[in-house]
Amino acid sequence: MLAFMTCVLAALTLSCYLGGLAIDARVAQPESFPALAEAEPPAYRSDGPRLLVCTEDATVFTERNEGVNYNDRIANERTYEDCLAEGHRDLASAVAAAEPGTNIAVLPGRYTVDETILVETADLQIEGLGDSPDDVQITARFNADFVLNGYATTGLYLKGIAFGQAGVAALRLAGVQGAALDTVSAFQSEDSGLLVEDSIGVALNACRATQADGAGIRIAFAQAEITGCEATGNSVGLEITGDNVNAVATANRLHGNATGLVVADTGTNAEITAADNLLYGNNAEYDRTAACGAEPAKRDWGSGVRCPDTVYPSGIGLLVAGATDTTATGNRIWNQQTAAIATWGAPGQATGLGGDRNAFTDNIFGIREDNQRERNRLDLWWDGVGVDNCFDEPQAHRTAPSVLPGCDSGVSRAFGDPLRTLKVWQCGIGGTEVPEGCDWYGAQFTSRIEFQAAVVFAAALLFLTGAGWLGAARSPNPPRAGQMTFSALGTGAGVMLFVLAVWSGRADYEALAISMWGFGWLLAGRSWYRCGARVFGSFTAMIGLAALLDAFDRGVRSLVIMPVSPAWIWLAMLPIWTLVVLGVAFGPRRREHEPAPVERTPVTARASDSFDW
Repeated sequence: MLAFMTCVLAALTLSCYLGGLAIDARVAQPESFPALAEAEPPAYRSDGPRLLVCTEDATVFTERNEGVNYNDRIANERTYEDCLAEGHRDLASAVAAAEPGTNIAVLPGRYTVDETILVETADLQIEGLGDSPDDVQITARFNADFVLNGYATTGLYLKGIAFGQAGVAALRLAGVQGAALDTVSAFQSEDSGLLVEDSIGVALNACRATQADGAGIRIAFAQAEITGCEATGNSVGLEITGDNVNAVATANRLHGNATGLVVADTGTNAEITAADNLLYGNNAEYDRTAACGAEPAKRDWGSGVRCPDTVYPSGIGLLVAGATDTTATGNRIWNQQTAAIATWGAPGQATGLGGDRNAFTDNIFGIREDNQRERNRLDLWWDGVGVDNCFDEPQAHRTAPSVLPGCDSGVSRAFGDPLRTLKVWQCGIGGTEVPEGCDWYGAQFTSRIEFQAAVVFAAALLFLTGAGWLGAARSPNPPRAGQMTFSALGTGAGVMLFVLAVWSGRADYEALAISMWGFGWLLAGRSWYRCGARVFGSFTAMIGLAALLDAFDRGVRSLVIMPVSPAWIWLAMLPIWTLVVLGVAFGPRRREHEPAPVERTPVTARASDSFDW
């Protein structure tokens, strides 16, 4: 037993040491965004050569032009006559004829393309002449991967046009240096609405993205600013992902999606800021019906059914998954059925996988724009993994864990809470299949994986506690009657409260429950030590102390010195303790030594002096 206990302590010490090495390796990674070529979004210009694009169908033009304000409507009618005389009938031919620095004006109408419009000419300005992007629609009817693809160009300016019905993304900017999307819209795409990748100096202002199977707006491996945009009816409203990404999302409205804003897998060279955004009602569920097997052109896109290649947790306003150097501040988040903010990292020693140096400060939870209260189910959920994560949320009502490290705490964890780590492993961002047992994907009550794990743990803990008392009762010096009363009450109440806490999602009750059964085991270990089972009793008391340490970390204050969650300490001890207690309780009983025979001295007194008792 002493050898076993020594091995356990050595393993725990080694795990803490390796956890410290993992933390040091993460801290050593570069924290600043690498230098990139200079690129700025172009400004709107009203001079320069001009090309016109209009539809031959005068009826369609008239219908689309009717919604334009009076002065612009009259101007468009005059321009339409000029376009019929010397203009282009589609945007692709105008782009092909444009020289660098050309302005292309597209009159109201609905335009259909069969091939992607490829823009490689520098300094093009393409502008729709309507009041809103819906007045100028360009659609591929799912015959092309992209409606418009800006590739390896500079100074591209797009304004007032709606792109839609694409096989991959309605509008794509790839390898672009300096671009501006002003009041541009995207609709009905099989993956992304507005896609910006491998580009720098991109600005999206007052854009709109709806009905995308994947992300309405996706920023990947790029440098971009997203301001005043709206995304609704997508799987993800706005997604920021990839290495070397530098993005600022400000004053956007993300609602009616499965997940509002996702920052995922950004690696170490990343700087992301999400500030003053409105995130609400992102509770759309994945309905895997026959609609996903139908052709895109025949799908009912207004039904809300989305068929993404990658499913994301539902009911979350802001998701930071495996991201680094993300700052979320001043966002207003309400009516989220899972969590207003959920964040997790990459457990273990692998570096550059994210979850480090993320800051969440001064966000507003559960209060709408009109200052009416509409709570989230949970304001903040964290798995506990990461280096120097910062939480300063005085308005947070309910969090998991119930105590979060402050911005000056310096808490760094290579491994977080075991139960939440299990949930991330099972329910994190995955493939096209919806995982089982995840409330993020619709599982409820007893079907949730964390509740099932809690029930199994509770049943095992009660059984092992009873086995421990049985083993103590079989000892040569069994405990007296009533000696197990307080230990049994503490352990039993703690186990029941733990199951109820996990079922209700109350992290503060989890901390209280763990402290109760830890105290119960501490008393049990003390009693067994007095019964003569000193090694077994000491081992049990050590696990009880580790549980109390875990409860303190969960419910009172995060322990800075711990590179792993304290729960891993008692969890690592339990398997060896289980083997010992089963052997003590159900193994062969030790035989008592037979006393040595007593040799009696023969009587030497005389018979007359003896006395018969």
